[in-house]
Amino acid sequence: MERQAAKTTLKMRGEVIAELRDKHGNLKQRSVTHNIVTSQGDKFAAAAMYTAAYTGWGMKLGTATTAASKSGAGSYIATADYVSGSAKALDDGTPKAGATNDIVQFRRLWAAGEGTSSNINRVAITDNTTDAGEADETHTFAISVFSSAINKGASDTLAVTWNVTFLGA
Repeated sequence: MERQAAKTTLKMRGEVIAELRDKHGNLKQRSVTHNIVTSQGDKFAAAAMYTAAYTGWGMKLGTATTAASKSGAGSYIATADYVSGSAKALDDGTPKAGATNDIVQFRRLWAAGEGTSSNINRVAITDNTTDAGEADETHTFAISVFSSAINKGASDTLAVTWNVTFLGA
């Protein structure tokens, strides 16, 4: 009798919440979007099941409006679209469990003077915090495009909370 291996498909869905605040802490803009976990992100997630895979990870901001995609040009922030100074490590304590055990939450707060641009259209979770050059598709876990551009002034803060839900088979 031949044994058949069980095959399980793990799916992930992400919700990205960006909140722009002025220097007084007043909410100026809020964007809730969904992301695409890239082909490389699938590999990163598999590795994370048994390693400390998120060491050195961060988020980066971009200006392109290219639709998010699993691979190719929409799956990363290109050097020409990178918002200068936006490559920052994930906030301390993240990733962490989200509202339920099947959610992993990533978070980054860009303080006043960090990642300033009048045309922020996308955000990516990457396996590094190097400016621009290492944001290609081989280093991008997930990417999201905002529903409208975020205008982050020099005195504004921008918090991005990224909830990745593991859906199972």
